[in-house]
Amino acid sequence: MADKKKALKAVSQSVYSCRKCGQCGNKVTDAVPYVCPVKETTPGFDHFYSRGKIVIAQGLLEGAIEPSKELAEVVYTCTLCGNCMTQCGAIDRDTGGPLVDTVGVVEALRTDFLEEHPEWVANEYKALLTATRQYDNPWGVPRSTKEKWAKKLSLPNALRNPSETLLFVGCTVASNPALNARAVKAAEILKKAGVAFAILGKDEPCCGSVQKRIGAVRQARDMVNNNIRLLHTTGCKTIVTLCAGCANALKNDYRLGAEKLKPNVLHIVELFAQLLKEDKLNPTKKKGSKVTYHDPCHLGRHMGIYDAPRDVLNALPGIELIERSATRENTICCGAGGGMRLFESGTLAEKIGQSALESASQTGAEVLVSSCPFCEMNLQTSSKTAAGSITVYDIIDLVYEAIV
Repeated sequence: MADKKKALKAVSQSVYSCRKCGQCGNKVTDAVPYVCPVKETTPGFDHFYSRGKIVIAQGLLEGAIEPSKELAEVVYTCTLCGNCMTQCGAIDRDTGGPLVDTVGVVEALRTDFLEEHPEWVANEYKALLTATRQYDNPWGVPRSTKEKWAKKLSLPNALRNPSETLLFVGCTVASNPALNARAVKAAEILKKAGVAFAILGKDEPCCGSVQKRIGAVRQARDMVNNNIRLLHTTGCKTIVTLCAGCANALKNDYRLGAEKLKPNVLHIVELFAQLLKEDKLNPTKKKGSKVTYHDPCHLGRHMGIYDAPRDVLNALPGIELIERSATRENTICCGAGGGMRLFESGTLAEKIGQSALESASQTGAEVLVSSCPFCEMNLQTSSKTAAGSITVYDIIDLVYEAIV
């Protein structure tokens, strides 16, 4: 890394634009109880949050700091939630985006470590990349597993029976039996609304989001290029995802290369909101619940989708939506992003999830609702040891209960 630092050099403008003021770790208001979830759940030294990581990046660029195993551990202690960039507030006049792309800097640090010093990167990350190469999914399950959820539904395969709408389930939902029901319910809801759609089943590729976040940029780039060609083969006009990470990857990452993804990309909550406005969904079954919504970082801060899930929840009879003090762009991260479920066996991710659950419990809500399988998994795990009692659902569950 001392000689190359290729990825880090590419984001050096962000590194040198940072004024090291520390707001990215220390800003506290009524709407922002804390900025960095990692800083909040660790001893809080600078290297645990953005300012410290920027200082490390600058030191590596200038040769003042040598790469080490300890530094590798530091750059992987980040959920990539992006709240530091939101709370910084400094805007690049040319692009309109954040002046200091902290997420980009951390991803660059990871890329350089993974490519130049893989021996210092935790084996869990390398095992995920190996699983992806062998099975085309990060969880190491056979391709056939990804279509088991649809066996009884008789859904058309998009490669053999093209449809204008493709339901992109995502590896996490399709590969995990505990989450399979989300895909089944989503399909039933769309059928109820009269939406013609197809799936890829065992042919559905991994989107490459997880791989990119942990620094395997070249592997992710190859996946993206192959996936774009496959998705274009289906002839679909719209891709609907169940996973916030997939949505962010397909919407944003798939438009960065020479060949860009042509179909429109929607997260399922956006489609639900659209179908409700068009009166194609008729939620009549009343479920009396006080709920609070957890904005997934990929869906909220990275994509700006805040209104659609709230429009959906407000349309469900008997649902009372109560907002947390930290909500929308200020939301508290669930802890699962950026590969944190793999870091130290997920113990830090679980602590972050506990903070998110405690914040939700303080509203008096009975149910915490999200729209991302990573959020759901980590919050479910964290709920076993968190103070207070609150049930975790995916928004698909509540829509299904009100309609089907």
